[in-house]
Amino acid sequence: MRAADASGRQKILIIGPCEAGKSTIANVLAEASESATEAYRPTVGVRILECETEIRSIGQRVTVELWDVSGNYQMFQKCWPAIKQDAAGVVLVYNPEKEKHEQEIEQWFQWFPRAMNMSTNQILVFQSLRRSDVPRRMPLPAKLANAGVGQPCAVPADDLVSARKHFGSFLEVVRQTVLDKQRQEEEDVMKGGNL
Repeated sequence: MRAADASGRQKILIIGPCEAGKSTIANVLAEASESATEAYRPTVGVRILECETEIRSIGQRVTVELWDVSGNYQMFQKCWPAIKQDAAGVVLVYNPEKEKHEQEIEQWFQWFPRAMNMSTNQILVFQSLRRSDVPRRMPLPAKLANAGVGQPCAVPADDLVSARKHFGSFLEVVRQTVLDKQRQEEEDVMKGGNL
């Protein structure tokens, strides 16, 4: 599968620090669950979920591979080249209620979308909120904001399903970005330019 397989499949990576809520959000996006589990179970390496989503702008269904990547980078960093291959977009997930998550999500941004030369259109940020007594949206970490990454989408524990709407809109933008890149590559080849 290629990232440019915009017509039928999209590979989306879900990344971020440990205990950010990545697996819970992946389950909700894949419609495998609508609520969080009580017990924390860390992902080992990567977990791949597949779902079908409709791209409303073209009235077409696409298959989405959600690659739920372990937040334990010390143990699984050697797997990253295979995980990154052919990814069309990245969902950054962090919990701003946790002390070090803001700093860690900036590092994940550097390791994945920045290192993969993704445009900001290919990045979605979810703030996974556990407590109901905190603001519904906190500011984006400075390094992400300075890079032009869009505003984060707050996903409270009592409304996890709200993530689907944001994700659907994100997929439409990712699809168009992938098509535009593919078109540009084809034009460069036709002109005899470099890729």
